[in-house]
Amino acid sequence: MGFDLNNVNKQRTWVDPHVHFFALDKGAYAWLKPNNPPFWADKTDIARNHYEVDLTRAAGPNLSGFVHVEAGFDNTKPWREIEFLEGHCRLPFRSVACIDLSSKYAESHINKLAGYSSVVGLRDILDDNATTMLNNPKVQWLLGFMAKKGLSFDAQFDLADTAVVNALLKVLERYPSLRVIVDHSAVAPLTIESLAFKRWTKNIASLTETEQVAFKFSGLEMQDRQWCKRRAQQVLSALLANASRDKVMLASNYPLCTWRMPYQCLWKVYHELTCPLSEHEKMWLFENTAKNWYRLT
Repeated sequence: MGFDLNNVNKQRTWVDPHVHFFALDKGAYAWLKPNNPPFWADKTDIARNHYEVDLTRAAGPNLSGFVHVEAGFDNTKPWREIEFLEGHCRLPFRSVACIDLSSKYAESHINKLAGYSSVVGLRDILDDNATTMLNNPKVQWLLGFMAKKGLSFDAQFDLADTAVVNALLKVLERYPSLRVIVDHSAVAPLTIESLAFKRWTKNIASLTETEQVAFKFSGLEMQDRQWCKRRAQQVLSALLANASRDKVMLASNYPLCTWRMPYQCLWKVYHELTCPLSEHEKMWLFENTAKNWYRLT
């Protein structure tokens, strides 16, 4: 695999701020069905039950808490996933629930979800619709309403797309109490010397200046199932050069990360990538940033 993991400090604990559990006998999970998109050839490798016990077994003793991000349990009644989580999770955790910002029920769903003890944020996967959505007055109001209810927003979009970033900056300026966590910030333009990569770094710096945005270093496997350490190091270094340590958190995207390597091995790689950093900096990346932004005590 190209990773030297023999001398990694095995005692460091971490909070994982991006995991997914699948209870296939209880929820819908339409995206995991073989006849539905995304049409990944290796989707069957993850399309099975994944519970907290599977995560803790894969992690060993060093996982001190986690944030569960919605996984398509029931997108029409997203509180069903939260009730499942709150009924079976035992480790300290918080949850990011599903929200459909285009739904006529979005406001009532935000109201209902805000009443659950584990829910600290909401996610609508914006992706290619990000610019249109963020420029929509109703969506803007809903994001402000989230902030009013004390909820953050997990945003998933192309950080190299300046039009999306400019639209998000306008929303953040309008709602200064809104907190946004950008998912899968490790997905960056492939060529470091490209104009697209320069836009990616500039956009991260612009979002960081608001003090309202944090970034998850995760999702490498979404771009390249066989990503290498050199690529990960380049992207993490660029991210840390443009965002302060208290705005960056290491995350797994479990169980999708296991396409590349076992869960515990991923965190050993993260240990290796951060070896040059001080203990104080590592504490932010491995635990404190996630605890702060997701109110995990």
